[in-house]
Amino acid sequence: MTDLRTLVPKGEEVWVTYYRKDELLFFMAGPAGLSSTLTAKQGSFKMYSVTAGKKGALTAKLLGSGGNPKELEERYKIYDAISAAAIKKAS
Repeated sequence: MTDLRTLVPKGEEVWVTYYRKDELLFFMAGPAGLSSTLTAKQGSFKMYSVTAGKKGALTAKLLGSGGNPKELEERYKIYDAISAAAIKKAS
């Protein structure tokens, strides 16, 4: 499993992870210590994609932020990307 502490920016905490089998593809984070209600009001949820860099090291790239987790999932087509990764891996 991936150690998310190495990927999450300081001051943020992970709210949701998106895996395909054992491969981390995306995660959603927000400010550490805030309730989901405060985070949503501030528009502070952030969606990150995870990719393997040089020598297999994982890196996180900020896709964008918003106040509604469902909206972020739809905007970045998270579930479509997970399905596409599964199809690509099977080929």
